[in-house]
Amino acid sequence: MDTAALAAWVTSVITGIATGVGSRLGSVAADQVSLVARQRLGADEDSRRVLERFDGDPTAPGAEDDLRTRLLAVIEQDPDFAARLRNTVGLPVAPPSALTQHVHVGRDVKNGAIAIGPVSIRKTPGAMAALAIVTVIVLAFAVNGVVNVLNADDRPAYGTPQDAAPSPATGHGTQPASAGEGTQSTTQGVRNKAAVVGDTALTEAIAPDLQAMPSGWSLQKKPFVTACIKDCSGRLYTGGVVLEDSSGDTEAVFNYWTYDSVDSATAAYQRYVNNFHGTLSTDPLSPMSLAQIGDNSTAYSSRHYDGAATKYKGFVILRVGTVIGQAEYNTGYDKLDTAWLAAYARLLADRAQQAQNGQTPSARAAL
Repeated sequence: MDTAALAAWVTSVITGIATGVGSRLGSVAADQVSLVARQRLGADEDSRRVLERFDGDPTAPGAEDDLRTRLLAVIEQDPDFAARLRNTVGLPVAPPSALTQHVHVGRDVKNGAIAIGPVSIRKTPGAMAALAIVTVIVLAFAVNGVVNVLNADDRPAYGTPQDAAPSPATGHGTQPASAGEGTQSTTQGVRNKAAVVGDTALTEAIAPDLQAMPSGWSLQKKPFVTACIKDCSGRLYTGGVVLEDSSGDTEAVFNYWTYDSVDSATAAYQRYVNNFHGTLSTDPLSPMSLAQIGDNSTAYSSRHYDGAATKYKGFVILRVGTVIGQAEYNTGYDKLDTAWLAAYARLLADRAQQAQNGQTPSARAAL
């Protein structure tokens, strides 16, 4: 595939995801192609401006053409970026006879779409002009087996996997799961992996939901996931969620970050731990002794006097393979329950591990 064809195809993937055209663009590979391209475009000012204009309105006249032109220029100027894009979609050679793709152009010229297998492109003048190039891409994919990457949801985004209810007194409700639930037993029969979590939906599912928490808890802030596009150091996504118990005085905050390799995650974990004291300058932190959770973990507690009484918090920073996370447990004026702090940290670690195993996270919190 030459550089023009590569730029046209990557643009079609980014456009499909941004506009919601096509029903199968949420795959690991498509999300990863978009993420790799966006990270590189966000690294220099000219490219970032083009990307920001595109994100402002992907369907605006010229937005898609400008993005494709800029992508082509960056691909030609940056061989490493071009190689990374190709590696992201690289698969073993498949026999041409095993591949069947369909091209469909909608009847409505204004709202129609060009669909190539699982990839759909809006029928804009720019897209129509690029149709010949995209057709060449399909033929190239038929030889190299690359089109099928958009269905490869069970593959890690890069390379191969590596072997790597609370008591009523604390206001948490009743225990929702038997002992051991939310531990590695929840992934029994699946080899633990240190794989890249590059799919947006799977990344968001790491965030504990209400089914993962003791009864009586509710959602205080909805889960979120954002892609990193600048100064990432290997970071792919940032995610988080905030939940609270029925009293409204106790809160569990889960934040996590996915990375493109174990090395990137390990380095990020160490930086985060080293800088953590500076993030809560108003609340003095004290190191805590907790059993290790995941591949690495560090725990702290804090006390804050608000003029009337003392409030308590606990924190666990952890790494599991390519994911690092922080579980924060705020117990208000009640003294910190370290057993539940550890349980919520294990919950986050288990769900991160399940995502790396290729499973939809389902672990629950339990003592």
